[in-house]
Amino acid sequence: MAQRKAARRGSAPANGGKGGAHSSLASNGYFERSKQPLEILTLVAPLIVLYEIGLIFALRTQGGTLTNSAHEGLLRLFDSLGIDAGRFSLPALALPGVGVIVVLVVWQVLSRRVWTVHLPTVGGMIIECVLFSLPLLVAAQIITRIFPPAAMGEMDGLGTFGKVAMSVGAGVYEELLFRMVLIALLHTLFVDLLRWREAWALGISVLVAAVLFTLYHPLRLPSGALDLRRVVFFLAAGSAFGVLYVVRGFGIAVGTHAWYDIAVVVLLAPPEP
Repeated sequence: MAQRKAARRGSAPANGGKGGAHSSLASNGYFERSKQPLEILTLVAPLIVLYEIGLIFALRTQGGTLTNSAHEGLLRLFDSLGIDAGRFSLPALALPGVGVIVVLVVWQVLSRRVWTVHLPTVGGMIIECVLFSLPLLVAAQIITRIFPPAAMGEMDGLGTFGKVAMSVGAGVYEELLFRMVLIALLHTLFVDLLRWREAWALGISVLVAAVLFTLYHPLRLPSGALDLRRVVFFLAAGSAFGVLYVVRGFGIAVGTHAWYDIAVVVLLAPPEP
């Protein structure tokens, strides 16, 4: 009897290579799978490629190539570290995008998860991003009615594809900087060094990141006066993206931010985060 039980236990790994991995994937619900690096990579990689195409074909001007400040900051960081895109036969502006992909691949390797993308999950993530962007669009319209808008002209002269590319770049690199990197650093400071409770650490991290996200954007009118509409909106949007990042993960935060900005430049005209 003991031998029979041992044989049954030993036979499980024989089926377990693929079967075990598949059952492990199947046992994870949608909300868990949507936070996994491979699904996030599948959602974010096309956005990075779209932005890179925009940098080459739609965002070049006589004065140089238009990028967002978060992307420029990452380029300066790579430059300070002595990392040159030319060494890797990459376009000069491609390093931040490659960096995002490398981070997600390394995360996937270290997590030892199955190298299988669950495409229905990615489809659900896209739908979720569209749905989460709707409250932001409504909030932008409400804030615009309370505080009269003032044209800032950040994307004047760009065609539709150029505006979409800029919007996608903001979604990827601003979420990388202000959510993935900044919230992680603040959370480490508050929890590991200051020994704060988890809930307090996360809440303050999200708030501080939202404030810095607000200050990152231009907040002055051409007259030099503070544009309260932009201050209120960016603070609210930064807080929303922070909560979204903590609760739903990096992929959903990036997709929601990008989709909101795309909807703004194509359909509406509130300030774009």
